[in-house]
Amino acid sequence: MLNKYLGHLKKLLQIAVPIVIVEAGHQLTHVIDTIMVGQLGAINIAASSLAHYLYMIPLLFCLGSTIAVTTLTGNANGSGNLPECKRLFSNAIFVQFINGTILTALTFALGYIIPIIDADIEKTALAHNYYNYLAFSSLFVIILFTFKGYIDAFGYTIYGMIAILLGNVVNIFLNWLLIYGNWGLPALGLEGAGIATLISRIFTLLFIITIVISIKKTRRLLIIPKLSHLRKSKIKDFFKYGLHIGTQSSVEIAAFTLIVVFAGWLGVAQAAAYQICINIAGLCFLSTFGIGAAATILISNYKGAGNIQGIKEASITIFTLSLLFTLICTIILIVGRDVFTSLFVNEQDVIILASSLLFILALFQIPDGLNVTISGILRGLLDTKIPMIINSISFWVIMIPIAYLLGFVFDIGVAGIMYGVVAGILICAISIIIRAIYTLKRVIRSDKKYLY
Repeated sequence: MLNKYLGHLKKLLQIAVPIVIVEAGHQLTHVIDTIMVGQLGAINIAASSLAHYLYMIPLLFCLGSTIAVTTLTGNANGSGNLPECKRLFSNAIFVQFINGTILTALTFALGYIIPIIDADIEKTALAHNYYNYLAFSSLFVIILFTFKGYIDAFGYTIYGMIAILLGNVVNIFLNWLLIYGNWGLPALGLEGAGIATLISRIFTLLFIITIVISIKKTRRLLIIPKLSHLRKSKIKDFFKYGLHIGTQSSVEIAAFTLIVVFAGWLGVAQAAAYQICINIAGLCFLSTFGIGAAATILISNYKGAGNIQGIKEASITIFTLSLLFTLICTIILIVGRDVFTSLFVNEQDVIILASSLLFILALFQIPDGLNVTISGILRGLLDTKIPMIINSISFWVIMIPIAYLLGFVFDIGVAGIMYGVVAGILICAISIIIRAIYTLKRVIRSDKKYLY
């Protein structure tokens, strides 16, 4: 009996490990920026945090449609229908180009609220300059993750991993040049980090396109996009599932952006300490996000093939792996919190505060990880509407009010804000688990609504 679960575990890890590295690498871009600009002072960390979280709201909303590409392609691939996969790819390229163009315009416009949501003139000026370069990279990010999401659906996740890792190497090198002014270049500080991020994202997109076209087994999966391939039903599916997934992700990051603003109201040191903790915990989060993305691919393939037993066994395997991984992350964060926080900044008061906050953040690793991975299972089953509603309520009706009350009304400060974050994530995880049990029971009963 154990062998069948080990078989699913092997498949899951083959898909998940490259995705985990990709997601950790994607988060690492901002972590590297934070560490490198942090050497110039805590205000640079606070400014990059404000810009990053504001930018992620529209970005994650639009990235929902790239996850929909993976889900829909995974279902078609599971049924052995390669022509349908190619048609999905052709439609996706056109849809995502439009999405990326709109996203770029939207993010530039959104940047003008930065001086409104934070009163620190020096911080907002730094944040706005950095933010504009992130905004300009939006179209490249959307097309990059469309290509990656499509190829991922066939299990070829290693190519995205290679591209993202090389992009990080480019980003680090350009940061070294542009932040500190090496090799005779001007020292641009946080603005230099923004320029480096933009250039590295363009490089990563061009590199992954080159890989996919150059390798025979991935090239056969592609088709030259043509307007004649556009189908209303496919575009509708992209927007339907993309809306649900994108909203689920963006309401969460919007809530965390407001939490960053809350921390900023308490002072630069508190905002910097919060950002340091989120960066560290974020590496664990995005690793579980990688497991969740692999779950979407594996479950969608089983769904497309009508393999109910495979869905059941893989879901148990995914849950167990997520639980063990997040337990290990919790232990590592608690034990190593003093060492991790000292890597980001030199100010001792910020390090001490960040270390105490990281202990609180470590407590939500398990529920947060389960929320992300189980959401991946539900996406593979195309169950996206209810999880979207659960996320919206958990983060905006529960987390934000509790964080504000504890932080400001009861005057607990940034620690109170953290307790609010933990409360919201815990409620979200419990609700998602209940939804998954309900959906999987219906699948096991062979409900046609969920299988086809």
